[in-house]
Amino acid sequence: MRECWYLLGFLFMSTLARGQSEGIASVPKKGSYLYYGQPAFEDNSFLLEEAITQEKGVMQFISNFYFDNLRGGDFLYSFTHEIPISSNRHQINYTVYYHVLRSTASAEKSDGMGDLNIGYQFMATGKKDWAMVVPGITIILPTGKGISGNGTGGVGGQLSLAVTKRLSHAIVTHYNAGFTFISKADRYTSTIAGGKILSFEKDIQYKNIGASIIWYQSRKFNWLLEGTSSFLSNIKSDGSVARSNQLTINPGFRFAIDHKRVQIVPGISVPIIFIDGRFDRGGLFFYLSFEPEYLLFTKPKTR
Repeated sequence: MRECWYLLGFLFMSTLARGQSEGIASVPKKGSYLYYGQPAFEDNSFLLEEAITQEKGVMQFISNFYFDNLRGGDFLYSFTHEIPISSNRHQINYTVYYHVLRSTASAEKSDGMGDLNIGYQFMATGKKDWAMVVPGITIILPTGKGISGNGTGGVGGQLSLAVTKRLSHAIVTHYNAGFTFISKADRYTSTIAGGKILSFEKDIQYKNIGASIIWYQSRKFNWLLEGTSSFLSNIKSDGSVARSNQLTINPGFRFAIDHKRVQIVPGISVPIIFIDGRFDRGGLFFYLSFEPEYLLFTKPKTR
């Protein structure tokens, strides 16, 4: 009988200890994202990825409208669909592009679809940890026409890392790093007759780093400042690969509109672009996000 009481006591203490450890684990760590409370809305930065994946039952549709040069340059539209898988730790997404090429620097003045990106993201650490970390992998399919400048002409992939660190109730920072590889990218040259022929196929790669700071001036209005640095590779007319650096400084703002079970977030920014350390051009960027809750039986997202 005494052994039975010992066994019951051991099971009781084990259950109590397990409950205490789970309770401690559920408490946000000091300085973590949720340590300062849940923001009224969470969205991607314009040029950067935030280390926040979609919650179960919530999808996101993002449209970006980018005027590359205010003096009559290229226009780029992109559409991204983010879909959670079973929980907020796993997310898949795809992005389609549409180009309107008008500047003399473009390969050809034409319109058309760009390459297709299909990605997966995993939340390694979450909102209750000191920082949020989300690595990702993307497959790049050559759906855009390389001959018209709308695509690279080669299959590629990208490895990315997004980190989000909240500094206070009103200040959140985000950090990105990525590496992109394109296999057998196309280089076309013009013929005397005015056509184009494929002259080279080269492997190219890009590297990028970036950071942004978000200021929650109010519950549903944010100011943001982004900085990205892209180390680019371009195939020259003689077949050699030229390297360049593009630095973009992007100040802007965004705000949230809640309508029943849908959240709408518009935003505007003004990208300022430097090539190899020298000012090159300014642009205009419009952001529009729709975030519907499609599982009606789930608890509505806290906003």
